[in-house]
Amino acid sequence: MTRPAPLSAVLAELTAGAPTLDEVARRTGLDRDLVEAAVAHLVRLGRVDSSELSTACPDSACGGCPVSACGARGAPASPGRRPVLVALSVRNDRP
Repeated sequence: MTRPAPLSAVLAELTAGAPTLDEVARRTGLDRDLVEAAVAHLVRLGRVDSSELSTACPDSACGGCPVSACGARGAPASPGRRPVLVALSVRNDRP
């Protein structure tokens, strides 16, 4: 049995409503890094839209956040490394 190409597999799972990239990776059996690369490529191709919803950490500090990017509770957040919530949506119209 042949496996679908990574771009097709990732696009199919996004279309099916996979809520996270980790879930896309689990459903497709692809490495998380490959899923991220496929999504980035699908965005560049115009097949998927990506929009930043909000930053996950407050500007003052990331101390209480369980996914803290700064590595120390109560330490100032590093502006370049803060998690960002991104919404992905599959475009139904093909460019």
